[in-house]
Amino acid sequence: MINYNEKRNSPRMPIDCDLRYSVVGDDRDFEGKVINLSDKGILFTSRHKIEVGSLLTLVLTANQAKTPPMHATVKVTRVVNQRVQYEVACIIRTIFD
Repeated sequence: MINYNEKRNSPRMPIDCDLRYSVVGDDRDFEGKVINLSDKGILFTSRHKIEVGSLLTLVLTANQAKTPPMHATVKVTRVVNQRVQYEVACIIRTIFD
């Protein structure tokens, strides 16, 4: 067993769900896949490069029908090229009802 102490104040939970996002000011929608989520941040993959500092609106859609979608605005803090896709880390700015 690996002994790992979480250093974040908001631990990340692995989540397997789809998301749609758009860059604020751009009407195009893109798709991604959530890797993990905390109360302060999200990590997802995308086939499209996103610039660090970009503001995004996103909708997470859970795989369970009884879980409502999550609508939020986020700020991109890190983008890592993984050859066929990008890993995008964001800080959650606002969650909407």
